[in-house]
Amino acid sequence: MGQQTNKIQKRRRRLAYLERKKAKAKAPVKPKAVRKKAAPKKAAATVPAAE
Repeated sequence: MGQQTNKIQKRRRRLAYLERKKAKAKAPVKPKAVRKKAAPKKAAATVPAAE
């Protein structure tokens, strides 16, 4: 029979992960901050192309 490495540690780690996941799901959802887009910069006095 093969060696059962870290069986208990893996189980504990998974249980801790599931608890964190459950707690996060229960937590109230914060609305994401809406980023305002920067106003488009106006080009300073454009020089007409030489023809």
